[in-house]
Order: sequence, then C-alpha cells, then structure tokens
Amino acid sequence: MIHFSHYAAAFNILGTCYLFSPEDETSRYAMNFFKTPDFASQWPCKIENQLSREITQALNIDIKQLHRQWTDLFIGPEALPAPPWGSVYLDPEGVLQGSSTVALSEFLKRERLKVQTRYPEPSDHIGLMLFQAAVLASQVRETALNELLVDHLGCWLPQFTKQLNVATVSPFYSALTKLTLTTVVSCRW
Repeated sequence: MIHFSHYAAAFNILGTCYLFSPEDETSRYAMNFFKTPDFASQWPCKIENQLSREITQALNIDIKQLHRQWTDLFIGPEALPAPPWGSVYLDPEGVLQGSSTVALSEFLKRERLKVQTRYPEPSDHIGLMLFQAAVLASQVRETALNELLVDHLGCWLPQFTKQLNVATVSPFYSALTKLTLTTVVSCRW
C-alpha cells in the first residue's frame, strides 16, 4: 500500500536538493535529513543499505565543496554533464523548452498545478517536477501522480541517472539521483 503523505514528504526533500544550493537554508534541512542515522527506515520505499551508506558518506564533505558540485552539475557556467531538464533527454534536438516541456505544461494546466520559482526555470526541471509530485501525492490524486511520474518524469529519469553517474562530479548527487529513481519507480502502480 502506498502511503501518499510519506511520498509527498520524500518528493519535497528530493526536489529541494536539486533546486536549491546546499548553502541555502531550505536545502540544509533536506541534507540534514539524510544525515540522520535511520533516514532509510523513514523513507517511503525500501532503500538498499549500500545506497543509504553512499548518501550518508557523500555528505561528509565541506558545504562549500558540495555547493561547487551542485553548481557544476545544475547551474554552470560550463556545459552541464547531466542537465536537470527533461526536454534535453526527450526532444530529438536536445533543447530546452521543447515539445516535452509543452506537454508537461499542458498537463500542469489541466491539473491546476502552478510552478512558482524565485527565478525563471523551465517546468521540466527535476526539482520542480518532484515538487509537483509532492503536491499530487499530498492531495492523493493517484491518476495525475501516476501520469506525472510515468509520462513526464520516469521516461527520462533513467537516462539522467546514467548520465549523472558517468559524470562522477558528485558522489552525493549521484546517490541522490539513484534514490530519486528508486522512489519514483516504487510510487508507480
């Protein structure tokens, strides 16, 4: 049985880690969750012991170093080794704001979900999509949640995970992305 409130909390934590710098106060709360000794027992799905160890051990670095890893992966200015937007993986040209972003925007509009950010960000950013999944899970909107996870996030998340793991820029974000994939897959039915 799926405990939607637990998944809502997990999606919020994951989304926060992708969207906000580790130096941001919002992100520190999420990072601290992963430092608790029994975080895996509080997660809504089963996490392999190896993965929970990877996450915990990867956080034993200086916050400034983790911020640099986050910047290198998701902000730039250099080419991003694993761009956090779905359209890069789904559209034949690998562009931002492509047809998959349009399809996601139509889904969000139909489901009356609003994407609000401090700065302009395409709606298919992994962090924003996880926040939308959290909203749907908290409202127990199973059909819409499943559609978001399968049709809009799950279809590119394995490729993002693989690309991020190949980049090996950050042990933490590599492990976090494996956890994200595990969580998204476990929430679908």
